Amino acid sequence: MGLIKNFSSSDQYTKYSVIIIILFSIIVLSLTSVYHVSGDGCWHMSVSRFISEQKKIPLFEPLGRDEPFWSPPLYHFVAAFVYYAFSVFGHNAANFAVKLISPIFGILSLIVSFLLVKKLYSPKIAFYSAIFLAFIPIFIDYSVLSYVESMLVFFVVLSVYFLVNGKIVLSGIAAGLSVLAKYNGLFILPVLVYILYRKFGKDGKLFYKNSLIVISLSLIIASPWLIRNWILLGNPVWPFLNFIFNGYELKSFSSLDLSRFVDKSLILSAYFGIFGVPDGNYAILSAIGIEHLKILLPIWIFGTFIFLIPLFIGFFRKSVKEKRLFSLWILAYFALFLMYVANASPSVSRIMLPMFTALAVFWAYGLDGLLSNIRLKGIFIILIILVSAGFVFTSAAKTYMAANYWDFYKGDFEWARENTGSNEVFIANGQCIPYNLERTSLYFNEENLKKSDYVWINQNFWLDRRSILDDNSLKAIQSKKYKLVYSDKETGTEIYSAKQ
Repeated sequence: MGLIKNFSSSDQYTKYSVIIIILFSIIVLSLTSVYHVSGDGCWHMSVSRFISEQKKIPLFEPLGRDEPFWSPPLYHFVAAFVYYAFSVFGHNAANFAVKLISPIFGILSLIVSFLLVKKLYSPKIAFYSAIFLAFIPIFIDYSVLSYVESMLVFFVVLSVYFLVNGKIVLSGIAAGLSVLAKYNGLFILPVLVYILYRKFGKDGKLFYKNSLIVISLSLIIASPWLIRNWILLGNPVWPFLNFIFNGYELKSFSSLDLSRFVDKSLILSAYFGIFGVPDGNYAILSAIGIEHLKILLPIWIFGTFIFLIPLFIGFFRKSVKEKRLFSLWILAYFALFLMYVANASPSVSRIMLPMFTALAVFWAYGLDGLLSNIRLKGIFIILIILVSAGFVFTSAAKTYMAANYWDFYKGDFEWARENTGSNEVFIANGQCIPYNLERTSLYFNEENLKKSDYVWINQNFWLDRRSILDDNSLKAIQSKKYKLVYSDKETGTEIYSAKQ
C-alpha cells in the first residue's frame, strides 16, 4: 500500500519513469526467458558452475578458454551462489535462475540512473534519460546476456549516486565492488574525485580526506583480487597491459598496436555494437541470412540516426547543468575504449557501457529541446516511439533467432551428456561447446589429445568459430583413426572416442 500511495502522490514524470522501468523489466525478463547462453557468457557460466561445485576459485582449469581464470570474480561468486541455491530444485532450474542475474542488475542500473539524474536535475530530464537507457540496444543486450556488464554498470552508477548524496563511505564501497565486477570500474574514480572537488574544493583538508577515503576503500575492496593476479600471473590487471607488467604470456594481449586506430572498421564496429550487433561484427548480418537485408538495413541505420539526434543536440545545449561532471565521465570511459583498442581488440562497444548514464543526460536535454519546439514535438514523439519499438523488436528477433540456432544442436549436446561419463574429457575448442557439454574440455594439441576420452568435431559451427579446427589439427586427429561414436549429418557434428 505504501508503494502505491507514493506512486499516486508522485509527479507525472516520475510516474512515466516508473512505467518505463516496468516496461524495460518486462522486455529484458521476457528476452532472458528464451535467451541461450553464448559468447563470453559461456565462460562466465562455466567458471561459476565450477566454483559452485568445487568450492574453490579456478586458475588453470580448462573451463572454455585456453588461458588462466583472471576475471574479477564478483559476478562469478554471485552466479555460483545462485547455482548452489537453486540446484536443490534441479539442474534446469539452476541454469535458468543464474540467467536472471544480468536482468536484475540491468533493472537496478536503470533505477539508480533515474534516481541520480532526478537528484541532479529534474523528474522530466530523469524521465527522458530513462527512455534513452531503456531502449538503446546495447543497454537492453547487456541486461539480458550472461556477461558481467550489467553488474559493473550498477555499481559504477551507484558509487556516483551515493557520492552526490554525501555518502562518502558507501560510494567508496560501491566503487570497489565495481572493480571486483570488472577492471573497468577503476575508471569511475576520477569522476568521484571530481565530485569531491566540487563539494570540498574550497576546503583542502576535507577534499583530500574524503578523496583518500573513497579511493582507499575502493582499492582495499579490489586489492585481494589484484594482488592474487599479480602473484599468480605477474600482472594485477592481467591480461591487459601485459607489455608493461611482463606477466604470464598471452600473445593476443601482450602488445600495444596503435595501427588499430586507423582500421576503417573501428568506428563501424563500435557503432554497430552500440546498436545491438553482437560484438559489433556487422559481417554477421549477411552470414545469418536475414531476408530482405538490403531493405531492412538502411531502415535500421536511419532509425539509429533518428535516435541519436537528441544526443548531438544535447552536447551543444548551454543549459546542461553539471556538464563537466558528465563530460568527464564520458571521457574517462572513452579513454578506456582507446586503451582497449590498442591493447586488445577493436570490438569493444561494451567497454564503454558505464558511460551511458552520462550520455543519457545529454540525450535527455537534447530531447527536451526538441520537444519544446511545437512544430517538431508531435513528429519527434512518434519517431522516438517507432524507433524504440523497432529496437525492442530487433533485440527480440535476435534473441529468438540465436536461441533457435542453439536448439539446432541440442540433440548433439544431449547425446554427449547422456552417453559419456561426467568425469570424461573432451577435445573441444571454444567457450560454448564445453559449457553445453558440461564436461571437462581441452583445446587441441598432441599432449591434450593423450588426456582425452572423446573428440568433438564440427567444422561448420559458426556459433563459436574458435571451436572450428584448422586443417593441420583436423588432419592430426583424423590420422589417429579414432572410432566414430556419434554423427549427425544435419548438424555436421561428429564425436570420436579417443580411448585406447
